[in-house]
Amino acid sequence: MIYGYARVSSKDQNLARQIQTLSDLGVDRIFKEKASGANLSRPVLKQLLAILKPEDVIKVISLDRLGRNAKDVTNIIINVRDKGANIDFLDMPSYKEVQDENTRNLLSSITIELQKYLAAEERKKILERQRQGIALAKQRGVYQGRPILYGPDVANLDRRKQYFEIKRLLKAGIPIRQIVQLTGRSMTLIRRIKNELSK
Repeated sequence: MIYGYARVSSKDQNLARQIQTLSDLGVDRIFKEKASGANLSRPVLKQLLAILKPEDVIKVISLDRLGRNAKDVTNIIINVRDKGANIDFLDMPSYKEVQDENTRNLLSSITIELQKYLAAEERKKILERQRQGIALAKQRGVYQGRPILYGPDVANLDRRKQYFEIKRLLKAGIPIRQIVQLTGRSMTLIRRIKNELSK
């Protein structure tokens, strides 16, 4: 099977260009995901990796669509190869014209390492630009921060109830990881509520 994997970082970004390119290649099935490439918390990618069989191929527009963390990308590539499958980055040379397999593999590895480095560096630049933008907005007094979705005064009744439930579990001394499993909420949210309790 030939699979395509398309990813954008946020819900307001469009996957159409990646999907069109992968469709034009005649892949059997495209896995689409709107999630950050900064970590491996991506259910669609996990689903794709779980079904891989020997000789399967994953086609990705570029390495940074697979991820922006060099270590995570390395682990994904190792996972794919351990299953006897292959991954094809469309923006990288295939070196098919190189006759010697060892030389071909070496050139591919060097190219992938370079692209991983560039993707990680781009991620650093994005975070730095965000940090600078927030700092400037704070100086101008216009920075609002992210809206609070879970709290004592939010309009959504279910989220308000969950906020108080997390608070109750924290006061009862339940470990954060266990609360994540019990509530299905993120560790970041639970830590924020814990910090509120400690103030």
